[in-house]
Amino acid sequence: MNASVAAAPVVLTDAAVVGFALWTLLYHLNLALGLRPSVVFVAWMLTLPVAAYVAWRIGRRRRNTSQLVSEAEATGPTTRAPAAVADRAAPLRRYALPIGSGIGAALFAALGTGSLSWWLAVVLGVVAVISAWVSSRRSTESVDPAPTGTTPAQAYVVMLAALAAAVFSTFIARVSLDDVFYVGKSVWVAERDQIPYRDFLFTEGVLPAGSANPPVPSFEVFIGALARVLHVHAASTTWYIVLPLLAIFAVLALWRLVQRWAPRRPLLVFGVALTYIVLVAGYPDALNTYHLPRLTQGKSVFVHALIPLAWVYLTDFLETRARRALVLLGLLSVAAVGLTTTAVILLPLLAVAAVSMLVLTRRWRDAALCFAAASSYPLLVGVGARFASGGLDEAVATYIELRPLRTIYELTLWLGILGVIAGTAMWCGPVLLRRGVPRVLVAGAALTVTLLLVPGVAATAGGLTGLTAVLWRIPWIVPVPALVGMLAVLRPPRWGVLNRVLAVALPAVLVLAFAVYGSPMWTANVVQAEPSWRMPETRKDVAFWITRLDRPPGLVLAPTPVMRALPQVTTRVRVVMARDLYLTDYDMESQFSQDRLLLGRFADGTEAVPVSDVKAAMGRVGVGVVCVWKNNRAVADAAPALGIERFASRKSPGGMYCYRSKEPVTPVGGP
Repeated sequence: MNASVAAAPVVLTDAAVVGFALWTLLYHLNLALGLRPSVVFVAWMLTLPVAAYVAWRIGRRRRNTSQLVSEAEATGPTTRAPAAVADRAAPLRRYALPIGSGIGAALFAALGTGSLSWWLAVVLGVVAVISAWVSSRRSTESVDPAPTGTTPAQAYVVMLAALAAAVFSTFIARVSLDDVFYVGKSVWVAERDQIPYRDFLFTEGVLPAGSANPPVPSFEVFIGALARVLHVHAASTTWYIVLPLLAIFAVLALWRLVQRWAPRRPLLVFGVALTYIVLVAGYPDALNTYHLPRLTQGKSVFVHALIPLAWVYLTDFLETRARRALVLLGLLSVAAVGLTTTAVILLPLLAVAAVSMLVLTRRWRDAALCFAAASSYPLLVGVGARFASGGLDEAVATYIELRPLRTIYELTLWLGILGVIAGTAMWCGPVLLRRGVPRVLVAGAALTVTLLLVPGVAATAGGLTGLTAVLWRIPWIVPVPALVGMLAVLRPPRWGVLNRVLAVALPAVLVLAFAVYGSPMWTANVVQAEPSWRMPETRKDVAFWITRLDRPPGLVLAPTPVMRALPQVTTRVRVVMARDLYLTDYDMESQFSQDRLLLGRFADGTEAVPVSDVKAAMGRVGVGVVCVWKNNRAVADAAPALGIERFASRKSPGGMYCYRSKEPVTPVGGP
């Protein structure tokens, strides 16, 4: 029993990576075949036992080989590695420059305001990483041995934390405006058993797919197919089945990285890292907000689960030369592409960061193997998608601008005291981790991110590649929560009694800083008394009420929050505007977009809109039903002029009147 629990973090995470990679491969193959998602899902289910058997055979052979090697070593002559002879004070002197530069860089980046402070932060960051790497290369200290694995005691604590995260995730009701796309796409697949290759939010596939809906990710289609097979609503499948499993996956992935990289006391590092994730999750686009509050979005799983596992697999391969780790890294790259198009950019960047230090040490073969395993599939898919789509639409490209560099820093590493902590963890990472491969890898990651934060570099890269929209996620390749946790076990040499004080004081100070300066996941009272969909219950009830009305043909015009909710309930009821941001794909200045924006303002009652303009827009868009809150008197007053009549009323909470057109309408397909 204890052995099974101890193996659970590795078995469960590796199985999840392999399983989703197989699904993604089948999904991408199906882009040419055009089979229904339910058929692909059944085919995937049939491949899982075969994959499990092959993995079992490989694992058994590996265990037998390891046993033979152990027996040979036990019976053969034993030799001892020469002990490192060095002054105990040498590490402190040797790492004074890296640590001092790293702290200085964090202070200037997180507390500075002008361009000079930013340049100082970048320069000191480069100095910190390079000096740490040079010091490690010249060090006479022995490399720390790799950990043997998770102990049963550790596994019980980690599994308990993972289960607690799974339960807690279902009680969070933090609304994300992007849910209308992600959940709405799964609902479409579940209801129609079709992959929406074209627009599904504004039209019935009349318009081309927007920039948010390339055919590459397979994640939302997987959820939709699962919901269809289980005969469970796609939103319920998302929030009650998939989300808890993803929470377990992300927590176990964090543990695996901590367990591989921590120099000591991995459970303490793990606890501080988890606390950091939970308590520092405020801004909508901040790094930790992509954990439990947004974990059903593929990019969130990528940054909080696959990024840590990528570093784990790289560490395993470089320390043990195990082909299994290299294969898992390749499969992880496939799974990452299936989760998000962001992986097409960030995973090759992570690979470059990892192999850069290997190249400097002339480990050419290892560098080539690691880069090929992590990058081949993302680059292949990225190039193919680029040629197929012709790049970003001109309207989208002109809308997107690179965020200021300090904002990019803030969204991953924060500003103020929290920014100092996270920046120190990143730039001092090469001296915080277990000696050997972990320090080399984190040095490459920190150096890569620092160089890309040099003013002008990211802007130039965005201009050359057309990837400006996602370049603000560059710091995601650094596993910040794990590195922040490493600060809790910092122990300077020859500090004696003071180190025993630090063993208690450092974790306490870090957690106190998270609690005082951070914003926890439950900010704004988003935790509900029972599990729920990620939308207010009243809004959900109103959306279902509208679906049950005897409506005439045509699109539904309703308050914009309700129109965002309806695609997550059903795709059978078409709305005027699922979300205004997605209109950027179809030119915000076009009549198509302007009509929908005007009608949204009219339904919200936020401003006075000329009735004649509303009537003309309703005719062009093809509005058949208008549902508004009862306090919106403007619609009631304008009803005769608009040619609509009341036909339904809902009592409070969510009191609403619905009007229908007196004449038949024909929805317009596109601009």
